[in-house]
This record gives sequence, structure tokens and C-alpha cells, in this order.
Amino acid sequence: MFEAATVALVEPPPNKVIVSEEQTDERNLIVLKGGFSSGDSSYQFELKSDGTGEIFYSDFANDSEEFAHEAKVEKLATEIEETIREQIALQAQENALDDAEIESIREEILSEMLEEVFWGEINQTLEDPFFRSFYDDGEWGEEFQTERGTVDEFIEFLELCVLTEREILPSNEDYLVVEAETEFDEAGISECSYYTNRLGDLVEIACEYYKPSGFRYDYNDGCYDRSSGYSMSSESVSVSLSEAARAPVREKMLGMVRLKSRLAAMEIEREKIERLTAF
Repeated sequence: MFEAATVALVEPPPNKVIVSEEQTDERNLIVLKGGFSSGDSSYQFELKSDGTGEIFYSDFANDSEEFAHEAKVEKLATEIEETIREQIALQAQENALDDAEIESIREEILSEMLEEVFWGEINQTLEDPFFRSFYDDGEWGEEFQTERGTVDEFIEFLELCVLTEREILPSNEDYLVVEAETEFDEAGISECSYYTNRLGDLVEIACEYYKPSGFRYDYNDGCYDRSSGYSMSSESVSVSLSEAARAPVREKMLGMVRLKSRLAAMEIEREKIERLTAF
């Protein structure tokens, strides 16, 4: 799946990590070369010991992207060399290894270790965009959650807010939709939500109290495997209006009593409670 990582040096000594040492005015520059795959494309990249690097796009022969990094390339080269030696010695205890098998071990370890560095240290620091790993689907966002209380309690409060609406007015929107906070957006009613001034005030109180958060990356352009093709969007919860619209008046009145109690427990001003819970 992943391109084998390679590094270049003419006639390297046996069992050595192959690195390219380019002469500069001040010192030798160590370059580690690896590869990775994202989406349907494969890429090569270089890590240099001067804190720079470059990604090469296989689909576009002359296209590349430079980046800065803080990876300790000299230390990494030593760790790769030690790991290769240890693995060769370990496997040689069981069976004699020919040159092809030794080279296969070398390529596999180089590939795995450089791939790990790319996904663990480099990818998330790229200015824009990131790449998307095959293995990070579970980390490609954050589920809807609340800093205080539970998500169920948050939704129950929203259901009370909808239930106690004096009247569900005709609208193109059939749900109260509340979006969580992200790095870029505050929590609040979604633009595609049913809205009244009262619900707006109640949702603001709920968000300030429960502090919901959560996000996902949504695909938004033609470049599948890059996060420039994705944008961060708030996770959301929604409450149907239809059940509240059919609820009898007695149920609404009991809901209003419960809502008043919940608002009091949140230490909301008495005047505001009376305004928001008056029929």
C-alpha cells in the first residue's frame, strides 16, 4: 500500500541506513527519503537535517511542496540504522539471509519508520493542506460532547425548549438544530434550524451551560485526499418539532414547570426565567 522509503548514498557500508549527505557551506546535509499513500495517490517526500523537507506529487511530475519541520533527522537516521541491524540479527538467528532478504528488511523498516514520522510529526504541521491517512478515520473529527453534564441532558433540555414553545409556526425547517463549538465557530443554532427569538435565547443559555463541542471534516472540492478539500464543520444535534406541535396543552404546561426548574438550577436571572417560561 505504501511506497517503500528510500534514501541515497553511493556504495553504502553493509547494514547502514542509506542517507544522502549533501555538502553545504557549513555542514553535511542528511536527507531521508520516504513515501506514503493517501486516497488514490502515492507520494514521495524528503526530510533534510536543516529543518526543511519536500513532498513530490506522483500525478504531477514537476509539482512539489516544500515544508519546514522539527524532526531530528540525524537521530532518526541512527534509530533506523539500529532497528535494521537488530531485525537482521534477529531473523538471521532463525535462517540465513541472502542479499535480497536483507534488502527487503531494510526497505520495510525504512518505509514503516519514515511513514510513522510523516503521519505523526509532519502531516499535521503542513500549512495547508494536510493529507489524509488510511488509518485516521477515527481521528478525523470529534464526536458531539458536552463539557458539563451529558449529551443526553443537553438534548433533553432542548426538547423542553421546543415542547414549551407557545406556537410552532409554519416553516421550511422541521427541526431545532444546534451546532457544537469548534476552533472556528461558537456553539449555537444552525442557519438551517427552525428559529424563534425565544428558542435563540434558550439555546444560548444551554450552550453557555453545557458547552457542547465536536467537529468533523467535510469534503468540499475535487481533490479527494487532501484536507484542503475538506473543511471543519460543527457536529450538531437536532430536535423534531412535529411531536411538540402535537403535544396537548397540559403536557406543555408541565414541561414549562420543568423548564423553569432547570433554568433556576442553571442560576439564570429570575426576570429572564419568567420571560422565557410565560405563556
